[in-house]
Amino acid sequence: MEFVMAIADVFDIPGIGKVIMGGNPGITKNDTSKLCRKGQNIIIITQNGEFTFKVLDIRLSLSIAETVIIGIHLEDSEDFHRLKAGDLVYKI
Repeated sequence: MEFVMAIADVFDIPGIGKVIMGGNPGITKNDTSKLCRKGQNIIIITQNGEFTFKVLDIRLSLSIAETVIIGIHLEDSEDFHRLKAGDLVYKI
């Protein structure tokens, strides 16, 4: 498993779906090789266990300090409500 990001926020956006956002200082606008890809499965490690999700889409944006903010749209799952800020995302 390779570390992708720490979750900073979790959203259920009407009309879009389940989204997690976060960051990783090892991912820059010039090097996104550590990111997961669309269609790939990821593992999210929480205090209550490990959960697998399928990635539907990934969006990147830049903060004012030019750090990469990662948004990952996840396939709907009954485990989504278990996710919270601080959980760790890994690509399989």
